[in-house]
Amino acid sequence: MNSGVDPSLHAHKKGDAKHTHSKQVSNQNLLLIALVLTLGFSGVEGAAAYFANSLALISDAGHMVTDAAALGLALLAQIISRRPPSPKHSFGFGRAEALAAFVNSIVMLALVVWIMVEAISRFYEPHKVDGLTVTVVAAIGLLMNIVVAWVLSRDKKSVNTRAALVHVMGDLLGSIAALIAGVVIQLTGWMPIDAILSILVSLLILKSTISILHESYHFLMEGVPLHIDYLQVGTDLKNVPGVLAVHDLHVWEMTPSFPALIGHIEIADIQEWPQIMARINEMLLDKHGIDHVTLQPEVIGEDHDHGHDHASHEVHNEAQAANVFHDGETFYVDCSSGDEKHRMAYHACGNPGNPVLMCVHGLTRRGSDFKTLALAMCKDYYVVCPDIVGRGDSDRLSNPMLYAVPQYVSDIATLVKKLGVSQVDWFGTSMGGLIGMVYAAMPNSPIRRMLINDVGPRIEPEAIKRLGSYVGQPFSFANREDALSRLNEICASFGEHTPHEWEIYNGPMLIQKEGKWIMHYDPDISVPFASVNPIMAKAGEMAMWHAFKQIHIPMLIVRGGNSDLLSAATVAEMCKVNPYARSIEIPNVGHAPAFVKPEQIALAKEFFS
Repeated sequence: MNSGVDPSLHAHKKGDAKHTHSKQVSNQNLLLIALVLTLGFSGVEGAAAYFANSLALISDAGHMVTDAAALGLALLAQIISRRPPSPKHSFGFGRAEALAAFVNSIVMLALVVWIMVEAISRFYEPHKVDGLTVTVVAAIGLLMNIVVAWVLSRDKKSVNTRAALVHVMGDLLGSIAALIAGVVIQLTGWMPIDAILSILVSLLILKSTISILHESYHFLMEGVPLHIDYLQVGTDLKNVPGVLAVHDLHVWEMTPSFPALIGHIEIADIQEWPQIMARINEMLLDKHGIDHVTLQPEVIGEDHDHGHDHASHEVHNEAQAANVFHDGETFYVDCSSGDEKHRMAYHACGNPGNPVLMCVHGLTRRGSDFKTLALAMCKDYYVVCPDIVGRGDSDRLSNPMLYAVPQYVSDIATLVKKLGVSQVDWFGTSMGGLIGMVYAAMPNSPIRRMLINDVGPRIEPEAIKRLGSYVGQPFSFANREDALSRLNEICASFGEHTPHEWEIYNGPMLIQKEGKWIMHYDPDISVPFASVNPIMAKAGEMAMWHAFKQIHIPMLIVRGGNSDLLSAATVAEMCKVNPYARSIEIPNVGHAPAFVKPEQIALAKEFFS
C-alpha cells in the first residue's frame, strides 16, 4: 500500500551513518524455531506436571508456557522493528525490541516470585510427588531446552533475543532441577527437595533477568549508551581545537546500537564553525562510534566595545547628514567557507543611518523577494536583503555540504559586522526563519525582534516531499514566458497574485544562460537537503526546539492558513514553549505568504513599528 511517504526522506546517502534501518543484529528464523519447539513441548510438560503434582515440574512447565509467550513477543518485536520509517514514526520501530525485552523481564520476575512463594508454602503443606513421571518428562524437557538455548545463543547482539534466551535458560535450569528432584524422590522419597530446587533455580535466573531489565529500561528511558563514557565525550569535545566550552550535552540511543548526540558548543568565531564541526564529527565517530551529531554553535565575546559603537554611530551620523539613500543597489561582503573565501551579495534600500531590517529568503529564493516590502519599509529602516550563498548574485560553494544553516549564520554574522550595527530586526521566510532562530538563540545576538514567516522547529513531511520534487531538479526553457509560467505553478501555494505581482516576485528568479532560461540558484543546494535521513532530521528538530526556547525577544509567527510546512499544532506549541512569541494566520495562503499584498505588508509594519 502506498503510504504517501517519499522514500528519499529515509534513504541513506554517502556520508550518512554507517547503517540501514533494517535490523542487522536479529534473526527471525532463530526465534521462530525456538518458538515452535517450546510451544510444542509446553503442553506435554504441563499435563505431566499436573498429574505428577511436582512443583519443580510445574515451575518448569510454567517456564515453558511463559517462554512460548516470550518468544512470540520477541518474534513480533523483530517483525515490527523491521518496518520502515513513516511520517508518524520517523525513526522506524527499532525500539520495539527493547520494549519486548522489558515486558519479558517483568513477566519473568513475576514468575520467579510466584514459584518462590509456592515453594515456601509447600514446606508447611508437603505434596506427594510422582518421582518417575517427573524424571522422564524433565529429561525430555532438558534435551529440548538445550536445543532451543543453542539456537538462540547464535544471536548475541539483540537485547530482545537475549531476553528471550534468559527465559529459556531459566527453563533449562528448571528442567535440571526437576530431573534431580525426580531422581531424589524416587531413591529417597524426600519430598522437600522439589521445593528447595525450585527456589534455587529461581535465584539463579533472577540475576540475568534483572540485568536484561536494567538494560532495556535504560534504553527506553533514553539513557547514555552503556558502552559510552558521557564525561569522556564531554572532555574530548572540549579538547577539539576551536572549542572553548561545551554545555547542554545529551547522548542517547535513537534505536538499539545507534547512538546520537546533541549539544551546544561555544566558539570564538562563527566563521570557523564549519572546520570545527568537521573535526568534532571525525573525533566522535573514531573515539566513541557516534555518527548522528547535531550541535549548535554559540559565539562568545561578541559584545561590541564602546570604541566600536562610537565608530558605528559616527558612520551612521555621517551617512544621515549626507542624506545617503540606497534604492536596491547591490553590495558584497567577503565571507569564509572552510579554507575558501566567497562573496555574499546583499541588496539595500533606505538610509544606512536608519535601524537595520534584515530580510532573509527561503531555500530556493533570493533577496529580491522583499523588493515590495523594502520599498514600504525603507523610510524608517535600512532594509538589507542578502542573497544567501549559492543564490542570486552571491558566489557558489565548491563543497555543496556547506549549503546549510551553520554556514548561512556565519555569513550573516559577517554581514552584520560589516554594517557596523549592534542591533537588527529580522524578517525571515521559511529557511530565513530557521537561520534567524539559530542566530537569535546565540549569546549576544544582535536580533532585537523577529518575524518568522511560515516556518518552525518542526517541518511537516509533506512539505519535505513537495520541496524534494523540484529543488535542484532540471529547469530549462527556451523562452522566458514558459519559464515564468512553470515557476508560477511551483509557487502557487504563495497565494493568488496578479501577473504584475508574479513578475515582480518571480521574475528575478530566472536568469538566461547559453540561450536557456534557468533558475538563479546552484542546483547543488539540494545535496545536503537530500542527504538528510529521518534520524538526522529528528535530531535537528530537537536542536531547533531547544534553540527556539532560548530566544528572548519579541517574535511574530506568521502562518499561511493552508501551509503544508508549518502546522497549526506546531504554531500552538511554539507559543506555548516560548512566552515571547505570538502568532497570526493568513487565510487562503499556503507556504509561504509572499508579503507583496498591502494587507500582509501592513502586518509587518505593525509588528516592527
